[in-house]
Amino acid sequence: MARKTWIKVYLSKEQKRLVEKIAKSLGIPESEVMRLAFMEYAKSLSLITDKVHDRI
Repeated sequence: MARKTWIKVYLSKEQKRLVEKIAKSLGIPESEVMRLAFMEYAKSLSLITDKVHDRI
């Protein structure tokens, strides 16, 4: 079984409120909002396709 890694993220009060609002509107946990945002960011940098093609 894969081991989970914990990452601590520091947000401003406004960023925290925004994450809470998104999580509530989507009906998902705040951690899932952060994970999805990170994956979208990685995709925008083409890191996802680079990893698939072993460029990283």
